[in-house]
Amino acid sequence: MSKGGIVALGIVGIIIVIGIVICSTCAGWYNSHIALKTTIDQKQIDNKNEMDNMVKKICQNAQVSKEAMASVKNIVCGYADERNGGDHPNLIMNWIKESVPNVDTSTFNNLQNIITSSRDAFTMRQKELLDLKREHDKLLKSFPANIFFGIMGIKPIDVVVVTSTKTENAFATGKDDDTDVFKK
Repeated sequence: MSKGGIVALGIVGIIIVIGIVICSTCAGWYNSHIALKTTIDQKQIDNKNEMDNMVKKICQNAQVSKEAMASVKNIVCGYADERNGGDHPNLIMNWIKESVPNVDTSTFNNLQNIITSSRDAFTMRQKELLDLKREHDKLLKSFPANIFFGIMGIKPIDVVVVTSTKTENAFATGKDDDTDVFKK
């Protein structure tokens, strides 16, 4: 084989190796994109499930609390009626010797704990979703992967972050002056 043939064969070999390296790199980028996209998509579905679970827990426990409150009201009202004498008006002074029934507030404390822990867990899930989006966006925007993803037409993923109208208004106006927790 001539010297020119060996050089040509060497150049072809180098081009093939470079092509294999580029294809392998692009395949790695694409696989990273697919892994992140799949994780983000599933995380969003999981967040819907978690939010549904949180809402149901709060609503159902609030119903138990309403029933508990009605029971407490019946107990206290019945106690007060009996204390006033009912059919025996001379019993009005028995209140000096009696004690007021103890009311178990653990149901309300439990509801408060459920609300707080569920909201905190949901917030963490939202943060995890945003972290995954950040990683995906970083992959799409970093050089030279951005060239490959631009050619492939792959765009950043839109994620849904669940917030309240109050939060949206606060960020839109730059003001959050409402400090009255029990405002109706």
